[in-house]
Order: sequence, then C-alpha cells, then structure tokens
Amino acid sequence: MVIAFTGDPFLAREALLEEARLLGLSRFTDPTPEALAEALAPGLFGGGGAMLDLREVSEGEWKALKPILEGVPEGVPVLLLDPRPSPSRAAFYRGRERRDFPTPKGKDLVRHLENRARRLGLRLPSGVAQYLAALEADLEALERELEKLALLPPPLTLEKVEMVVALKPPITGFDLVRAVLEKNPKEALARLKRLKEEGEEPLKLLGAFAWQFGLLSRAYFLLQENPRPKEADLARLGAHPYAAKKALEEARRLSEEALRQALTTLIEAERRAKEGKDPWLALEMAVLSLAVDQRVSPG
Repeated sequence: MVIAFTGDPFLAREALLEEARLLGLSRFTDPTPEALAEALAPGLFGGGGAMLDLREVSEGEWKALKPILEGVPEGVPVLLLDPRPSPSRAAFYRGRERRDFPTPKGKDLVRHLENRARRLGLRLPSGVAQYLAALEADLEALERELEKLALLPPPLTLEKVEMVVALKPPITGFDLVRAVLEKNPKEALARLKRLKEEGEEPLKLLGAFAWQFGLLSRAYFLLQENPRPKEADLARLGAHPYAAKKALEEARRLSEEALRQALTTLIEAERRAKEGKDPWLALEMAVLSLAVDQRVSPG
C-alpha cells in the first residue's frame, strides 16, 4: 500500500505524519534501496512499513527505489513525502493513492491562518489575518509566527503583530503609493521594477494603483466628516481593516487637490495604455509624474 503526499510541503508533511501515527510508523527511512528493503521486511511485531522523504531524491536514486516500491504488498504501508514530484514519480503515482494538498491562496489562506490560530487558542482579528496572509512566507514560517503570537498577552493588535513578526512584507500597490507620496521617484520606480519582475500585469497594476488612490480619497472625505473615525466607520471605505487604517494614516496628510490630480493622472495613463500604447511605459510615466509633482504630496 503506497500512498504519496504531494502539494504544499507543510500540509503534505503534516498529513503524512498523522497517517503514520495511525499506522504505527514513527520515523523516516533513508531513501536507499537497502534501507527501504530492510524496513519492509517482516519483523517480530508485524509486516514492516516505511516513510520516505523524496524531496531531495535524484532521478537516479528514484530509479533504484522504484522496483522495490512496485513490489510492496497491499497490506504493507509505505508513505511517500513528495510535495513536488518529478514527471517520472508523478506517472508512478497515477496507479496508486495520491493525496494532494494545494497551498491555500487569497481568502483560503486567510481562513487557513484563522483555523490554525484557533488550534493554538489564539483569536486572530481579521486585519491581522489579512496582514499575515500578505507576507512573503510559506505555511511553515507562518505557523511559527502564529506560535509566537499565541504567547503574546491579549489583545492582539496589528501594531503589536508588526513589531513581533519576523517575516518580510511584500511589495504592494500601497508601498508604491507611499513612495509616490514621499516624493521619492527613485524608490517608486524601484518598487515598480520589482513588481514588473514578479510578473505583475501593467493594466492590472494600474487599476490597483488607481484603486489605492480611490481608497485614499474615500479616507480623506471620511476624515472631513469625522476626524476621529471609529472601527465601525472603516467598513465604509470598502477595504480590509489593515488597508483602511493605512489609508487613514496617509489621508490625514493629503489635500483634496492632490488626490484629484493623482486620479486624473492615473485615468490618463489607463487611457493611453488601453489605446495601444506601451502599458508599462504609461504606468512608469504616471508614477514618475506623481512622484515629482509637488501637488501630490503630504500637506
């Protein structure tokens, strides 16, 4: 009985170890033909079994293991940890049980973090979950941070989390906006270059950039109505609590003229991009224009 655990390394390994516990397997076997054959040999207390970690196994080593795995009796468990199987191993799994655990993304990742926090006895506020989900980290690193956060005295605020979490935040559209508002064209273009290298689509990024300034505008007018908005007022901004709070911080230093000018510049850039002009050039020109225009700056 061969079972392969694929997909996200953290989830696949966790699922394999849980299955191993149920089957009475306690340690990984070295991925060599000799060690595997020895682990599968019947012993005094049963018919053997094995756990193999194939993450660092070469094709040559796999070819040596494959004949033994093909002959595993149905009643003998062999659990394979293979998050990203090679084509030859994937072909081998087609006729056998394969349990795949995709890495959660977007809302699924937020839900995953909330569930994992709950297992640790930690109530994760929505803004904190959104912040953690946006970090550049794999699930195992995020799990370690959750364990750290579970040790903090309540309440768990976003500010407290930002001070404690030791993971690198991603370059986001809001970071680009901040570089523009700080009148730092070099930094703004550097952040734009990184987003381009990460495969972002220019039109999508233009839309996100315009959305960020739209959010700043909504935050600005909310502050005009109520200079000290409460938590319930943040919902009116149409953004997650984390983004809404950041927008309020920036909007306090902006003028209506600056926001109108920024939105006009971005609308013109989007028009140029959609008319067949080079979309990256249109975006770069808009970013550079906003970063040097003294009207689009904190008041």
